[in-house]
Amino acid sequence: MHAIRSEEIAATALLCSTLRKAEQYAEDLSTDPGVLGAAITKYVLDQQGHRTAVALFVSGRRQAVPWISDDRAVLANGWPPNRAVK
Repeated sequence: MHAIRSEEIAATALLCSTLRKAEQYAEDLSTDPGVLGAAITKYVLDQQGHRTAVALFVSGRRQAVPWISDDRAVLANGWPPNRAVK
C-alpha cells in the first residue's frame, strides 16, 4: 500500500497480511491532508515482476483501477505516454 501526494508517489507505506487490512488502511490514509489517494498493489513473494494493481482509494472512496501492463514506460506524473502523439 502506498500514498499518492501532489508532489510524489510515496514508496510502500505498509505491507499487510490480508487484503481487508490493506483496504482499511488505504481508505483511512486517503482522507489525510495532502494525500490525493492511496493505492494497493498485490505482489507475489520471490517472483520478480509479478504485481497487480488491486485498489485505489480517493477521499475514503474506492475507485476503479485501470489495467496497465508492467512493461510500460511511465512519465514522472504517473501517466503512460500517448504512443499516437509523435
